[in-house]
Amino acid sequence: MGQASVRARLMRADPGTIAQNAELKRFATAYAQPVYDQHCAACHGDRMQGDPRRGVPGFTGKKWLYGEGEVAQIERTILYGIRAGNPKGWNLADMPGFGQPVPYKRYQIPPLEPGEIRDVIEFLLVSGNKPGDKDAAARGSKIFADKGQCFDCHSGDLQGDAAIGAPGLIDGNWLYGTGSREDIYDSVARGRSGICPAFAHELSPVTIRALAVLIYGASHKAAPKTALRSPAAPAGTGG
Repeated sequence: MGQASVRARLMRADPGTIAQNAELKRFATAYAQPVYDQHCAACHGDRMQGDPRRGVPGFTGKKWLYGEGEVAQIERTILYGIRAGNPKGWNLADMPGFGQPVPYKRYQIPPLEPGEIRDVIEFLLVSGNKPGDKDAAARGSKIFADKGQCFDCHSGDLQGDAAIGAPGLIDGNWLYGTGSREDIYDSVARGRSGICPAFAHELSPVTIRALAVLIYGASHKAAPKTALRSPAAPAGTGG
């Protein structure tokens, strides 16, 4: 079967079924890899590992910033981007810079004092079962729920909201940095509003769908099977 015929089948298929079709998945993966290497790897990494220094997400985990990681949702992001100026793109929320005189451009939010930001950080750490100052966390809880209005995006349970791209704050998955107090302070004080380009006018529809399948596959790899080990072999020695 010719490549043109397979490309047509890829576009006609329901995006949610492609990963279960071995032929289409194999074709899409091979078709998209060179395109990923050319257009995406510089930011997201050659192994899709992302770059927390720049707030670039990886694609190999189960946690998604926007949506639930379905092929159609990934395809939409590639098509229209994030804060890329396309009206169909993800553009519902930014992270305010609470250390700035005017934290947010969308609507009025009061800035936070450095001590208040630190209290919020202790609240996040303690809520995530990390070591922290519980008295400061109690103060931070009130700021999170009131003055900072943080719950509005990150939700009252700190789990985030994938409908607007607001990350969870207690799951250990950090978009920027490693979750240290310094890294969190930098995000809260400076604000964040990363951009992903829209490729709708640069790449063909079939290429974009193939990319979505490739990225989906990276986050849905089967766990490696545990090798059988001789009872005499000590754990962790390999085989």
